[in-house]
Formats: sequence, C-alpha cells, structure tokens
Amino acid sequence: MFQEFTTNRLLLRPLTFSDAKAFLEMHSGTKINRFLRNPIVSLTDSVNYLDKIINEHQKNEIARFAVILKEKNELIGFSGLKLRATEENGYSNFYDLGYRFAEKHWNKGYATEAAQFWITYGLKSLKLPEIHACADNENRASNHLLEKVGFKKINQYIVNNTLHNWYKIKKDEFEPQI
Repeated sequence: MFQEFTTNRLLLRPLTFSDAKAFLEMHSGTKINRFLRNPIVSLTDSVNYLDKIINEHQKNEIARFAVILKEKNELIGFSGLKLRATEENGYSNFYDLGYRFAEKHWNKGYATEAAQFWITYGLKSLKLPEIHACADNENRASNHLLEKVGFKKINQYIVNNTLHNWYKIKKDEFEPQI
C-alpha cells in the first residue's frame, strides 16, 4: 500500500530504491553516522538499508518513510514508526519511532515536525496503546527531541557497550501538538 502524508513543510512517503543516492548523500555529514549502529558509508550500504526498510514496509505496512522538504522536493531524512519483532531492552513486538536527518537540516524543526506527525498517526490513527523510542545517551539532540515531543524516559540499557536511554509515550497520556 503506497501512502503519502504531509505536514506543514514536509512530504512523508515510502522510501524506494531510487532514493539510494540521495540516501547516501544524506549520510555524508561528519556527525550523522556517529551514533548509528550500522553507519551508511557506501552506495551498497545505502541500497542494503533501503532494502531492509522496503521489506519492512511491505510486510508490516509501516516503516521509516522518506522525509522530503516540500519547498525544494529534496530528501532530507527519514522518519517513521517501525514494528520491532526482535528484542530490545526486554521488549519485543513493539512500535518505535525512529528518525535520521542530513546534518545540514539539523536545528530547523524538521525532526520535531515529523516526530509529532508519527506520534499522532500511531496513537490516534493506528490506535497503538504506546510507542517506544531509544537514543544513545550521548546524543543530546535526539534525547531532547524525544522529551520535547512527549516521550518519557523509562530506563537506560547497554547496546554494543554503549549506554542508551529508553523512552515511551502512552496513548492515554498523549496530547496532540499538531
């Protein structure tokens, strides 16, 4: 099912293999790969990651979506909900919010705008009881964003010898911001 969504400044659409080059360029900043478990550093990495996302979308009808800046018709990142079947921090079969943006588009509110859309969509339209998220403890910007859009930090846990923060937002505690 091909579905597009829009916010004030953004178009959210499923990622495709035609995004591979722009997806790689999105990861070319000096800081973007710092907190990633699987950095994107080649076109092969880009295609493989897109293949994973496209398969998730086909299987679950939800996954990370391309974030296109409407003003320039430019892929600036990805964001979306994902059904996580594998265990993370003692949880499995849960939905999480994820996002990643090209470094040149940081601090412009795009990640917040996309996150607010996906939280509202997940809790209101999909009627999910809760959504989870995680961020490397050292990634201050990501932790700040999650708290700003309403997530509450539940605990901390270790992945690959790195401390992460675990967040949750519940449907019955949610106040839409868009």
